[in-house]
Amino acid sequence: MPERFDTVLRAYRRRAGLTQEELSERAGLSARTIRALESGQGRVPRMASVREVAKALGLGADDQRRLLAAADEREGAAGSVSLGRRRYLPYDIPDFTGRTAEVARLAELVGGGTASAVVVSAIDGMAGVGKTTLAVHAAHLLADGFPDGQFYCDLHGFTPGYDPVGPASALEALLRMAGVDGARIPHTLEERSALWRTTLSDWRALMVLDNAADAAQVRPLLPGSASCAVLVTSRRRLLALEGAVPLSLGVLSEAEACALVARIAGHDRVADAPEAVAEIAELCGYLPLAIRMAAARLAHRPAWTAEDLTAELRRGRRRSGPGGNDQAVSAAFALSYARLSPGRQRLFRLLGLHPGADLDAYAAAALAGTDAVTARQWLEELVDVHLLEQYEPHRYQLHDLLRRHTQEVLHETEPPAQREEAELRLLDHYLHTALHARPLVAPGQRLLPFEVARPPADTPDVSDRASALAWYEAEHANLVAMITHAAARGRNEHVWQYTHLLQHFFDIRGRTLDWVSTHELALATTGDLDNRLAHAEILTSLGVACWHAGRYEDAFNRGLEALALCREIGDAWGEAVILTNFGIVQGQLGQSEEAIDLHQQALALYGGVDAPWGEALSLTSLGTVYARLGRAAEALDHHRRALDRYRGIGDPWGEALTLTNMGTGYRQLGQFGEAVDHHAQALSLSRRMGDRRAESEILNDLGATYHAAGRRDAARRRHLRALDIARAIDSSPQIARAHQGIAYTLAPDDPDSARDHAERALAIHGELSAPETAELTAFLDALGQGPAAGH
Repeated sequence: MPERFDTVLRAYRRRAGLTQEELSERAGLSARTIRALESGQGRVPRMASVREVAKALGLGADDQRRLLAAADEREGAAGSVSLGRRRYLPYDIPDFTGRTAEVARLAELVGGGTASAVVVSAIDGMAGVGKTTLAVHAAHLLADGFPDGQFYCDLHGFTPGYDPVGPASALEALLRMAGVDGARIPHTLEERSALWRTTLSDWRALMVLDNAADAAQVRPLLPGSASCAVLVTSRRRLLALEGAVPLSLGVLSEAEACALVARIAGHDRVADAPEAVAEIAELCGYLPLAIRMAAARLAHRPAWTAEDLTAELRRGRRRSGPGGNDQAVSAAFALSYARLSPGRQRLFRLLGLHPGADLDAYAAAALAGTDAVTARQWLEELVDVHLLEQYEPHRYQLHDLLRRHTQEVLHETEPPAQREEAELRLLDHYLHTALHARPLVAPGQRLLPFEVARPPADTPDVSDRASALAWYEAEHANLVAMITHAAARGRNEHVWQYTHLLQHFFDIRGRTLDWVSTHELALATTGDLDNRLAHAEILTSLGVACWHAGRYEDAFNRGLEALALCREIGDAWGEAVILTNFGIVQGQLGQSEEAIDLHQQALALYGGVDAPWGEALSLTSLGTVYARLGRAAEALDHHRRALDRYRGIGDPWGEALTLTNMGTGYRQLGQFGEAVDHHAQALSLSRRMGDRRAESEILNDLGATYHAAGRRDAARRRHLRALDIARAIDSSPQIARAHQGIAYTLAPDDPDSARDHAERALAIHGELSAPETAELTAFLDALGQGPAAGH
């Protein structure tokens, strides 16, 4: 018989001699979370949380497997999930109270994904009434009916200090949750929406879209399959959302509110004071958020009675003045805030300065000017008194209503100079970590020198490439928010420094829109600085971003502007990079002699500044041009020299590029086994790095090699996979190559389909004035003469 997770966890905790509070502190979770995990009442443990608990308990390998197996058994009790676990619902609070009719109504509407059309339930109500809590609780109860995925996305429709999340950004987050690699996510809203519907087309999936601004924000996020269901929350009634079933949420009934007070404060604490409990509920406006904050104070004050809390709330309401339910929340907030220690009060109000959606203990430590251990302890205590939310291990966020109060008390209490200093510490925390992660993510590439004025006392672990990339991925949205915030505040140095550090991450992860938008902000700011080197660097990177975005004229113009500036200021490295970029483009356009000349100029410049990374890029780029000219042996020699340099500096990106180029050289020599082996090595490296831009190119290279070896079916499969990736990241050259390769493999058996793919390739190559235009035109002419046409 399978073991119960809560029983196993409790046994290990007791064996370790830890209280629930001590385990929560070690695991970086709230005590409330540990209590819920041990309660066994409805909560499905998140595997990330279970791993943190196992680590905190110091379990050996066998014990870890036992704990994880128990959690996995509970998570998979409804049946195995063939698509992998896509479970992103926030924690379901263990003390959910009331709303029986509403939960039953949602269960009736949603069922288990068996409706004839996608079910959308729109929950509306005032701030603090418990819309999110209800939606998340109902989603957990219904999760077994949606085994392929349960998704959550905060749309920030009414979050103070935030613009609502755009549908395109929300879709990017949802697609990543569904397992779609970032580099495969298209640029346009329409394409992202189509990919989302396609991804969920045969899934039984449940979505919670929280805090929606309006129907227009939600509509592109809806799946098309009747096997899916969506719960939407908003402060507005979404009357324009077609097919949505409304559920308006009011405040709790008096009985429900009193039950919630007793459950939070402890039944034994209030059993003999029903009148006081009723007054507490009334003073809190029967709002769950206010009740939780107020009752939590009673739970954490053993010497208080229910009457003491009532008196405190009355005084708070008199101070807050008239204001209905908002006054109730203000009074409860003021009571909870007033009982915090000065350090915790200061951290809490400083959280209102963070421009991102969430943060970890390291960012909180930077804001408060303390160490990460202290910050984590304070954050967990804020979670325990319901002033902060924790939706996953080590990540914290403010409720929208509390964010407003935080910002109000911040401006009332914190002097402007101290607010500015905290903001600068936060900016420098992220900048310092990104600076230390960058050489691991992009080894050998130039890093412009600058000093971080306020380095943090504690930083996350970014000691190797994997942890550095994981940190960039986890903090990506916050880093972009920091850039936007710094630009709005006129902190121009921070803007260009952030964008410079993020360029390679944007590139390999296919985040082209972020790449372009942040660099356009940085370009505007560097124009106001006396730092022409930084201006040239941003221009160069923006040119490459524009090329990938299909803005070819902008790409050339930025590149030419950067080249002139680099020559004017004597920046040999920058000049070499731009010459290499232009050489690559000229090679793709068939201008081989011009490409060779540009690469040789760049190679000489790199040699003069002792830049092995740049030399390697020039060498393998030269080899590519020589291969196009049929000079395979010469090409392979250049690639081998490049490979030695890339391996010497430990750059897997350059190694993958060079290995696939070597595969092309071996293909031209007819050594197909060697060619496939080198392409396969390159493909493995690109996938390990998560570099889908490179993956699409390598798949096309491999397809061409298989076709040359007479293996048309294998070639077509590689080109089809390359096409899928290239479309997702909007890479026109690789889209064209894939269509061309597919056309060649189809020609003998299906000339009509071959013609369609060839015409698609021709349209793109013609736009780029690529040399493949003449080859494709001849191919199409041959197709018209009979079925024997091929390549």
